[in-house]
Amino acid sequence: MSKESLINLSVESWDLENKHAIARIAGQALTVVEPIVHPSWARMWWSELRNYLGLSQEELVSNPMSLDYAIQLLSNSKRDIRIEILVDLLALSMHLDHPTKKDTPVVYDARSRRFLFELAQLMKLAPTDVTAVERSVAQQMYFALQENSGEEKDPHLEDRATLMDQSAKTSIQNTNKQKKHLKWLATGAGVLGGGALIALTGGLAAPLLAPLLVGLTGATFFATAGGIALVTSLFGLTGGGLAGWKMHRRMQGLEEFAFEQILNDADLPPIPTLQCTICISGFLMDNKDEFKTPWEKAFATARNFNDIYCLRYETDALMDLGIAFEKFVRNQAIKYAGVEVAKQTALHAFFAAVALPATLMKIADVVDNPWQIAVDRSHKAGIVLADVLEKRVQGNRPCSLVGYSCGCLVIWHCLKELYARDKKGLVDHVVLMGAPIAGDDTQGWRECASVVSGRFINCFTDKDWVLAFVYRLHSLNTEVAGLRPIKNVHRIENVELQLDGHTSYRDSVQEIMMQVGMA
Repeated sequence: MSKESLINLSVESWDLENKHAIARIAGQALTVVEPIVHPSWARMWWSELRNYLGLSQEELVSNPMSLDYAIQLLSNSKRDIRIEILVDLLALSMHLDHPTKKDTPVVYDARSRRFLFELAQLMKLAPTDVTAVERSVAQQMYFALQENSGEEKDPHLEDRATLMDQSAKTSIQNTNKQKKHLKWLATGAGVLGGGALIALTGGLAAPLLAPLLVGLTGATFFATAGGIALVTSLFGLTGGGLAGWKMHRRMQGLEEFAFEQILNDADLPPIPTLQCTICISGFLMDNKDEFKTPWEKAFATARNFNDIYCLRYETDALMDLGIAFEKFVRNQAIKYAGVEVAKQTALHAFFAAVALPATLMKIADVVDNPWQIAVDRSHKAGIVLADVLEKRVQGNRPCSLVGYSCGCLVIWHCLKELYARDKKGLVDHVVLMGAPIAGDDTQGWRECASVVSGRFINCFTDKDWVLAFVYRLHSLNTEVAGLRPIKNVHRIENVELQLDGHTSYRDSVQEIMMQVGMA
């Protein structure tokens, strides 16, 4: 363990053969992710990794090692060091490995996260092993900040951070009788309060990680103004982060744009994590709370290791759209026309028709105007979301974007804007459901994918004749992402859904998230 690092590291305990094995597997992982993260980033990371391991390129070339042998060596040795490797490389990616980097921002880049997941897979570890390491490191960084910041709190620790601290103290005081059962959670001197807090919030640190994360050797560093600033910027605590972000003036023609976090327990302080997800509902039907309610069940488990936020934007327009959808699908003439459309092969004849069925056109105005307004506002919201992400209001950590219907348009225009600004490493995963986006815009899809480091998933169903209709009103394009798979873009994962129609997305989010492995 390096005595000068900000976190306990294991690199000094690894022998030369172990280091060669780590380099071999890491090199393979970089080869896999290089087309996604860009060659220049991969070369930079490879150089940092070799320096960390104390290995030269010439040394590695002159002592080749097979991938199978490297994997076997790390997992079958007397001391399994695979979790240690994840901890060390996570610390390396966040610049926590050496005191000379204390002035360097603590940034967890989405590209680094993609690399770590690929590395874990090659080492035959589960994705949950990576998230457990992230969770444990995040918890202890945050606890060190709280334990050492003392009475002189940084003025930037506003709103959420202050609430966390005060609520944590109250909760811990109220559970003194339970402390004897919580002592095993302590991960080092002075962290009992943190251990209790983990238990209270339901975010238990994996016991497997306790010996590796005995405590932050640079804990006193987090008591300094510089340390506080680094950690608060990492977790997006400055100024209250996403939950505290306010659109102080009309931006891009929008009247409403804000975030709300989904909490495990509103009465308990949330411990920040090393990743976050922004969820976006694309229409509202019963009430305006639907910008949030569909996602609460969907991420009931995931929010233990993922900060989940919901975007509330232009709820009046989205409510009008939802009501229009409901009127549209309940109209008897439309129901009949819908049945006739459904009989046609995958909506192809419907799209190919020079004129839409008269029964549909009679009620087109019911949905057309609300749709156009929602599309316009969603485009503008995407630009503002790109501004928020670029400013790292979410923190210096990977952010995933998930949405359905017009929510997909927000994400699409956000990604397009990030591409135009050449901002990579901000976005982790993307999930689009029922996207009203041209599926044959190959260049556009490739541009958007280039700023996504993780998975990029397009969920569709060929039974969504409502989407087919509203899209067909303004375009003869038969390739719509929400209706069919995206072709010729290898980064896109296409997932076919079994849904009754467009309005079913609201109630199917949990099932879809489970189907794609994101719940």
